[in-house]
Amino acid sequence: MDHYKSNIRALLRRYKDGKCSREELERLYDELSNNNDDVDKAIWESLLQEVETAKLSDQKFDDLYQKISSKTITSKKRPVKRLLPFWAAAAAILTIGLFAIYRYSDNFHKTTTEAGRYTELIDVAPGTNKAVLKTVDGSLVVLNEAQDGIIMGEEITYTNGVKVAEFASSDDVKEQYELSTPNGGTYRVTLDDGSIVWLNAASKLIYPSKFSEHERKVIIEGEAYFEIQKDAKRPFRVASGDQTVEVLGTTFNISAYPEDDFVRTILVEGKVRVNHKDKSSSTVYLRPGQQSIFKNGGKISVTEGNIMEQVAWREGLFYFDETALTDAMLQISRWYDIEIRYKADFSQTYFYGQIPRSKSLKNVLNILEEGNVRFRLTKENAKNVLTVLSAQ
Repeated sequence: MDHYKSNIRALLRRYKDGKCSREELERLYDELSNNNDDVDKAIWESLLQEVETAKLSDQKFDDLYQKISSKTITSKKRPVKRLLPFWAAAAAILTIGLFAIYRYSDNFHKTTTEAGRYTELIDVAPGTNKAVLKTVDGSLVVLNEAQDGIIMGEEITYTNGVKVAEFASSDDVKEQYELSTPNGGTYRVTLDDGSIVWLNAASKLIYPSKFSEHERKVIIEGEAYFEIQKDAKRPFRVASGDQTVEVLGTTFNISAYPEDDFVRTILVEGKVRVNHKDKSSSTVYLRPGQQSIFKNGGKISVTEGNIMEQVAWREGLFYFDETALTDAMLQISRWYDIEIRYKADFSQTYFYGQIPRSKSLKNVLNILEEGNVRFRLTKENAKNVLTVLSAQ
């Protein structure tokens, strides 16, 4: 038994190092596929620890791993908290080079048809300054990625003073502009009153070129961070679905993505009123550090919130504090414009810590894998796909 186990381990090490010959690969697969009653659960678990599933670049071995692991991992359900080191402790992890993908013999290659549809990806670049401005006449202007924002005035300019395009800003308060960011994009706009709105990825802000004398109103879809200038005569209102937030001068963050069944508002400083647009009785006031959750149907709840967790994106960070893996993956999917798939139930897997959003996707995954989660990065039919393989 010891000789058998030692032999398998040796092959696994050569497999990890990309040194297996064709004959050794065939033998390794045959040995692992053999349902030998003499190989008990403890030995299988020991063998599984010898290979990192993120390096299984062949579907045949990946399927085998899933088959073996399903036999050995306990079915007992209990909360599993995956400890992710904070950035200061995790920085060294980023020095790990991207793993080399060992190319196997024709027996382990996918067919030509599959190869055109399904290929390995080495990395994905992070998001950047990307946005499109829809003007009052319906024209679409792709904004400069070298700039981080625009300023509304008699002319529309970038933050460095350069004109956005050869058109003047309209003075008609009824005519609306639309600033939108794609997946993997972020941008900001300084409004007519001096208020600043930062848009996160996959978000849209609708606003007038010039506010009226009585109110200031914008519409948000997605996520945005607001710094509102005080103006006692003109309250500032932010509409997102059936929710309206009203302020005089304050700083807050709203998350209102269409795919979510709620709108989350967290107050950083100042005071805001949150209400259902058609129900005056459904009104709450927030103080700094509190958040409201507005669910479909008009119910609004108020709890103490984690400001950093909600606004870290504005500081260029992913921030996880007992964040469910699925929620973390949702943030990653929007920022790297990538589809997420799951090969297991991760409902009891959580992350802690912070990672700069300026890092490439592979560097982020290297850190997340310190929590014993494994990933596979591929391109399928021109779409980047991240598959979450396992949590041990």
